[in-house]
Amino acid sequence: MALRKAVPAKSAQNNSLPSCPRCQGTGWVTESVYVGRKRREVGEIDVICSRCMSTGIDPTPNRY
Repeated sequence: MALRKAVPAKSAQNNSLPSCPRCQGTGWVTESVYVGRKRREVGEIDVICSRCMSTGIDPTPNRY
């Protein structure tokens, strides 16, 4: 039986990166769904955050 490789613990580097302000680090946001000619709102759906692309890390931390 072969020896298992030791899996390194999660890097502390990931914890020091700022979370995305739009999704608060979850990677998901809600978008409103509109229907009809008058564009009335009928509900919300969960979508991938377009700012961080579902990573949860702010891609431009020094921008704002």
